Amino acid sequence: MHLSTLIDEATGYQYVRSEEALQLKLRLYLAEEMRKWEHTFPEELWREFGRLTHWKGSLVQRPKYWGRLVMGLIYDYLDPDVSDWLRKNNPKPQKGQNHYQWLTGQYGLKKLTEHIWKVVGMAQACNSMRELQTKMAEIYGRQPVQETLFLPPPTVVASKPSQSTQKKSPGNENQISLGLE
Repeated sequence: MHLSTLIDEATGYQYVRSEEALQLKLRLYLAEEMRKWEHTFPEELWREFGRLTHWKGSLVQRPKYWGRLVMGLIYDYLDPDVSDWLRKNNPKPQKGQNHYQWLTGQYGLKKLTEHIWKVVGMAQACNSMRELQTKMAEIYGRQPVQETLFLPPPTVVASKPSQSTQKKSPGNENQISLGLE
């Protein structure tokens, strides 16, 4: 949720907020008709998604589930009301009918671009998609902050285990010593 949504809920204003206020916000973000296609999402975002999801394929032919990541990490955090409108009015974006084409050039597209670069910056500091999702939730107040330990991926190749010695003991024919004595 955005901070304004949390404040509205805490004060009860969401019940007072007029339909006009919602319409004004939607007009600020959304255009009357779909704009022409233009390159909007930077390659850096797709590279980071590829790195965080361990995608080995082409970044041009991205996996379809990245669309859910874009909805969840980009549009939902941009503005929940705008995200809901896009889901209802453009439910299955096709090639040439993308959500961002509905955003106004003066405000909506500018806010989208700013947010995308914030996500790219956070993604560069993460080691997994889960870590990115957790950081986004913490920063934008979507969930209570719970400390999570994210360890960097292992970089050391496992060495051969040391040769263990076998000892004979009464009752147990073979007992392996781990060298912990």
